[in-house]
Amino acid sequence: MRHCVVTIIMFIFRLKRIDGLRACLPSTSTRRHHHRGGWFPSARYFLHSTHGNGRFRTPMATSLRTLNSYSSSSSSNENGSSKIDSADSYLSQLRAKGLTAEEAESISNALFNPANDGTKRSIINESIDVYISMKKRRTETGGESITNPGFYVRSIVRRQLLETGENNNPSSADPKSENQQVETVMQKLNGTPLPSCLQNNDIGPNELNEKCLIALSRCPNSMADNAIKAYARQKLRRKTNGTDGISNPSSYVMAVLRNIIAESPEFNPSSPMDSPENNGLENTSASVIEEESGGLTENTESPPMKRSATSNFFDSETTTPKPQMNQPQNQQTQSTHVTEGRKDNKTDLKLERATMGSVDECLSCLEKLEQPIIQLSGVGPKTESSFHKLGIYTLRDLLWHFPRSFIDRSKLQKSIHDVSDGDVGTFRLKVHADKARHNSVTCTDEAGNNVDVTFFYGRSRQGMAMVSAAMKNLCKEDIYSMIVSGKVKHSDRKVIGLFNPDIVVPSDQVDSLGIEAVYSLSSGLTQKKLIASVEESLVAAGELLSLLPESISDDALEKLRWPKLADALIIAHKPTSMAESGLDSPARQRIAFEELSMQQAQLALSRWKIKYFGISTDLQSKEVFTSWRDSPLVSAAVSSLPFELTPSQMQCLDDMWDDTVVNKSRMLRLLQGDVGSGKTVLAYLLGLGCIEARQGGGKVVSLLCPTQLLAAQHVRTIKEFASRLQGKSTKSQIQSIHVELLTGNVVGKSRDELLARLESISDSDAVFLIGTHALTTPDIVSRLMQLPSVTSRDNKGLALAVVDEEQRFGVRQRQALTSCSAHSLFMSATPIPRSISLKRSGLMDFTLLESESRKVETTIVSSGDLDKVLTVLGSKIDAGSKCFWVLPRIVRSAADGGNNDSNVMDRYKTLKQILGEERVCHIHGRMSEQEREEQLANFADPSSKAAVLVGTTVIEVGIDIPDSNILIVEDADRFGLSQLHQLRGRIGRAGSRQDLKCQCLLLSSTIDVDQDDSNSLTRLQILQKCNRGAEIADADMLLRGPGDMLGYHQSGMKSGFTVDPAIHWGLLEAATKFGRSFLQEPSKKDAVDGMSEDESRRSPPTNDTLENLLAEGKMTSFYDQTSASTSQGLALRIMMALFGEWKNDESNPLEAINTLQKLDASKGELAQHDQSIHAKIVAFCDGSNTFQIANTSSLETSIGLEEQVLPIKPHVAVLNYQEPKEDRLNLLGDDVMFIVLDVETTGLDDKSCHIIQLAAKVLGSDDEDDLFSEYILPPIDRIPKIIEELTGITDSFLREGGYDTALGKERETARDFRQVYNDFEEFCNKRAKGRQLVFVAHNAKFDIKMINGELRRWRLSEHAESAPVLGEIFSSSLDTLQLFRGRKWTSPPRPSSFSLSNLHSHVFNESATNSHNAVGDIKALERLLLSETFNGWQKAANGIHRPFIK
Repeated sequence: MRHCVVTIIMFIFRLKRIDGLRACLPSTSTRRHHHRGGWFPSARYFLHSTHGNGRFRTPMATSLRTLNSYSSSSSSNENGSSKIDSADSYLSQLRAKGLTAEEAESISNALFNPANDGTKRSIINESIDVYISMKKRRTETGGESITNPGFYVRSIVRRQLLETGENNNPSSADPKSENQQVETVMQKLNGTPLPSCLQNNDIGPNELNEKCLIALSRCPNSMADNAIKAYARQKLRRKTNGTDGISNPSSYVMAVLRNIIAESPEFNPSSPMDSPENNGLENTSASVIEEESGGLTENTESPPMKRSATSNFFDSETTTPKPQMNQPQNQQTQSTHVTEGRKDNKTDLKLERATMGSVDECLSCLEKLEQPIIQLSGVGPKTESSFHKLGIYTLRDLLWHFPRSFIDRSKLQKSIHDVSDGDVGTFRLKVHADKARHNSVTCTDEAGNNVDVTFFYGRSRQGMAMVSAAMKNLCKEDIYSMIVSGKVKHSDRKVIGLFNPDIVVPSDQVDSLGIEAVYSLSSGLTQKKLIASVEESLVAAGELLSLLPESISDDALEKLRWPKLADALIIAHKPTSMAESGLDSPARQRIAFEELSMQQAQLALSRWKIKYFGISTDLQSKEVFTSWRDSPLVSAAVSSLPFELTPSQMQCLDDMWDDTVVNKSRMLRLLQGDVGSGKTVLAYLLGLGCIEARQGGGKVVSLLCPTQLLAAQHVRTIKEFASRLQGKSTKSQIQSIHVELLTGNVVGKSRDELLARLESISDSDAVFLIGTHALTTPDIVSRLMQLPSVTSRDNKGLALAVVDEEQRFGVRQRQALTSCSAHSLFMSATPIPRSISLKRSGLMDFTLLESESRKVETTIVSSGDLDKVLTVLGSKIDAGSKCFWVLPRIVRSAADGGNNDSNVMDRYKTLKQILGEERVCHIHGRMSEQEREEQLANFADPSSKAAVLVGTTVIEVGIDIPDSNILIVEDADRFGLSQLHQLRGRIGRAGSRQDLKCQCLLLSSTIDVDQDDSNSLTRLQILQKCNRGAEIADADMLLRGPGDMLGYHQSGMKSGFTVDPAIHWGLLEAATKFGRSFLQEPSKKDAVDGMSEDESRRSPPTNDTLENLLAEGKMTSFYDQTSASTSQGLALRIMMALFGEWKNDESNPLEAINTLQKLDASKGELAQHDQSIHAKIVAFCDGSNTFQIANTSSLETSIGLEEQVLPIKPHVAVLNYQEPKEDRLNLLGDDVMFIVLDVETTGLDDKSCHIIQLAAKVLGSDDEDDLFSEYILPPIDRIPKIIEELTGITDSFLREGGYDTALGKERETARDFRQVYNDFEEFCNKRAKGRQLVFVAHNAKFDIKMINGELRRWRLSEHAESAPVLGEIFSSSLDTLQLFRGRKWTSPPRPSSFSLSNLHSHVFNESATNSHNAVGDIKALERLLLSETFNGWQKAANGIHRPFIK
């Protein structure tokens, strides 16, 4: 056979009449290459293949059409000269257009046909011009060249012909009917694999037309099989989803097949389907594939291009032909839009729409940056541990590990005396080799000073060898002048030395010295090793940033004198001058600005999600009152108050009313007002308004208090307000107001009854639920979240959640309560620094309640003057004053050595001796509630002689005794500013005696010591100067730091990776505008919006150049789009991932990326391409083990996500097909309950072994009824002894019963599996209460396998009809073994084993109790999941849990 092929080739070459055919033959080297590969193409294939870049390109229609053209030419003309000349002339014409010989040859082979009429020739010429234009554009933009010009031009021609109707299907005139044609083809295909392949995929014989079957028959078996399976899957998926079927099955199959062929250029189109026989189909044109698929796919004519690592993936790739106009709308593919880009900062931007390949490249670079540090060359476990000590775990951590200082080696010092002791200097030294000793030599600097250069590396053999080598390098025979750089060491001797210099080079190499970075190190690391590692991280970052467009225009960068971001990272680590090395250098400012912009983008997204996402469109009430004055209920409540509202209170109520009742958004607002300013009455009135407007559940308002004293005070106050209101007649639907109290003392039946009352309250009632920290417990929050609504099933929960004294609560506690409420109001006189930051950043709305209060004179007194204080206090009491005396401790502390009497009990005894027992009371947190009430009542009674109340900070809030006018705080430096101001608010309240002066004495020992820079003394001095809570809160933030606005730290400095607040503070305002530009909410775009005039004056300084550029429009924000497929939207997501804190769940940017997608969806229906890109980014960020980055650079859209649209690249459905994902259960949702489960078995095989214990528990519940544990009697003679020893479950225990050590009670005989499982099912269903249950187990696959084994036996028994399945109980399963293995272990370090017992010991440093008993195991697993170590595990579990089949 091979001999015949060679003979044919030689014969063809002898035919001089058709010299033009030589252009169609591949090169000799190409033929040899394929011959070595084990195959040799047929002569027919050689004649009609094009070749470029050393490999075959095989468009089927081109090959056959070209052969027919030349065959007809040679047969119709005996000489053939005219036809040959015509072909040569056509090549010459193409060359005249500026095409290369290879381009002209490729286009000629694809398109030349002497029979073409004028119209077709015109279309061909236009298409060639399009190719030339695209080629020029790619050359200008640095894009890759078109690898197959003929294939590219022919694709444009084909579409033009389809649109003009010139390419009619010649087979349409065939007289045979379609069915007859198909039957004829099927008869010829008998004996080939095609009929059986169609039958196996449930495809009928008449479902595909003749041309489709012919094309399938001429393809390799694997290609045809893949195309048929892709069609079968799509057909089944549409049928399952209830969507319209595929209108033209043959066109769909041909589109898939055509793209498979495009991906397989080595395919020989003339060889039939894995069969040496032609079956009578040898004369069928293979071009039917192209003709039949028509315009269903787009941009597949040119092979997919490989992108260089440095190319910008937003550059334009191709001019896409228009979709077929007569094609159905739902089958038109989206074209790649090419735009000119913006003139300001996107002049290099050509492509508005990113490809899936673009996303893959970015994620691949991010993946490099996220790889563990141990993946670097030369880094082993010991070095990795050294990196971990510095907080470096990945390459990205290295990127942000900037040098702590720099050494300028290039600056030569003439005299060594110019350099201080311990500093580094570089000198040109004249070496006196004759004065050399064994490890030192005396040299002379340029000023003539003697300098001793000494080397010492220890007395070991290696150290001595290093000394010898160093001396030999310094004292060279032919070189007398050396450059030496190192640390200068002064001594008492006249000679100054250089000890172990870092650099010793000849003088002619001085230009090689420059700026050297000095990094912070840990034991086991060297500067050389760290610098090499940083280099690798810079390379990976450079690859990523080269794929992204620069977010600031070149003009703006030039005016700011900033480098591009990629260059800035390099300069920050490797500056070329000392001017580039500081924190205020242009490079560091550029990086800090980008990170600040990303932080502001995340904050803006957080605000949008809180304010607007998920707002119900249902009308909350029949009538919305635009003002509280129009509300029958609230206006009546205001008129019933025992006092009139101040103008400031009315203005505050107006603002909050607009934010809750009028606007269609959620309220998240901080109400800041001094002690006694009337915040509580505003919360009461606003709560009535929210209930009347049916916000949320529409019936209940919660009020969270830090202490029981304050809670009790609020109960009394609101009950008084409500009683006055109920005495008035109103037109409101709300007829009665109830006040409930929930504290830690309300437990058991009382708590259940209280919650039941809330859930069953009538529509005409309103409830104020006042409580302490008990309100934030998970069980209470879950019940409050489900409070039924009056108007809609979608609106549930609280109408308003109020947090009083918000600085006394943690972030999680506040979030727990506000998560189940329509609106949230935080109240404080001195908010926590984090809240001040949220207010200033615009994330939290702000209302300032002004008030007039008595000025309190504050004095700082030395603790040594206690006797004088007592003397003055006695006289004040005699004059009618009352005093609070506050101390930091109840009793003496061992930490103070037991000698400090600054405690409540000691001071109480002292004051009783001095002032008299009846004049002194005391109070502290260890007293019972009754004792506290008695002491407070005695102190508050005007007729009582009690004048001094000694106590702890328990009196900070909730105490209102008007007669008190003196406050003494002992060891005041031990209290915070907020605490001291709150304590000071206990005196000078409304109703106090005006003739008595209000005084606050702060006793502290810090005043006796010269500690001007002490924060403790500074706090006291601030309190002495300031009386307004707002001023004190701002000062407190400056002292303690703003905290983490994206996380849970309420104070401290959380500035990110690259931002130094002291240096980069001036960039914040511009970064706020730049980073939040995608969120069109003008009223909240500026950080200073809503601030008072005083606060505006205290706003941070700005970068004038930046502000001017933004104001003049010369620097517009790049991040102004949210769509994932736009350059801006994709870059925003990638940059948030780059600067994101992945180790920190609370500030993880994944939440922001998801919110960005929700924001985009809120603007309209998301395009499928956007959803696909977003899903890929989220899967990468979520760290799901099932997600892998695939090389899909040729894709424009992912496949199978929207059934109504034909895939742009149907072959991907074949090559990369994955089962369609079901709607995954969101484990972060409120409708989920976790059941922790474990089984004990007689072995590991589900076919021969049995379950002997089944235990389950509701995760996080302390209720004993939420624990299920039953023993099962297996149908075997005896339990294996090894199982008895391992589990402690003996055979006699199962058969006779006994004491259960795991539960501590007696158990009866074990029961049958069916009985136990029925009880277990009832246990789960009772606790579900409409929620979806998740099966949680360690190595869940084993537990599920063993339970299914028992259920399988059940189904095979006589009770088969009652046999259940696990999917009837559980919606999904979670394997914690996979969860823990996939965790990024930092603290504690990764364990050596992931067995449950080892994990428990590793995390808690103690063994689990009742290990290997099912009850002990589920409790150990529960403890792990609820621990701080695994906080936020639900987010990671979202990507790995598996749904049960119902």
